[in-house]
Amino acid sequence: MHRAIGVGAAGVILAGVAQAQPAAAPTPAPERLVMKPLPGPAWTRTADQTAPDGSWNHESIPAGESADDFTEILTDQGFPGLTGVDPADFLKQRFAQDTLACDSVRVIGPLARVEGGVRVVYGQLYCGEQRGQDFGDHVFFKIILGEAALYAVSLDVRTPASSAAGVLSFPPGHEADMQALLQTESAANAYIGSSVYLCGGRSTDARCAK
Repeated sequence: MHRAIGVGAAGVILAGVAQAQPAAAPTPAPERLVMKPLPGPAWTRTADQTAPDGSWNHESIPAGESADDFTEILTDQGFPGLTGVDPADFLKQRFAQDTLACDSVRVIGPLARVEGGVRVVYGQLYCGEQRGQDFGDHVFFKIILGEAALYAVSLDVRTPASSAAGVLSFPPGHEADMQALLQTESAANAYIGSSVYLCGGRSTDARCAK
């Protein structure tokens, strides 16, 4: 049997239906690359570049050092146009580019991980001696694939030149210098792993809540 419902009664019914609807999911926070401050003395930014497409390049070195003569350099880059690129392939290309500048090279990686629901890739490059220079480099990489951009972070530690990549070479009597460099590299590796991560977007990283 058809039943007519008055406007007032219909309004009460519709109000009840509206109240029963589940709340809308909160809008995710904008995606952002988090880089905690490096431990120890202050660092100084020496490069701050942004391209028309939104990509960027930042470089920082320990305070008091110069862009021409530094012991470490921290680089972070963002590439909005590379969200469809496999981060492992990106790191392989970076390895290939850096290898061209070295006389002796050893690489570790790419090592793929998932952190907070986000794909990341780690790698290390050991350059025994840069061509035309009297030093080598050990570089620690972390590549993060976000929704808004692909992010590349590297921490480069300069080392004494060595004919064998990955093998430190110090003259006798410099054992303390070698130990200090090993500690620096250990700290660099730890920093890349624990203090660089993605928040917002699709990230579920628990570190973002702290």
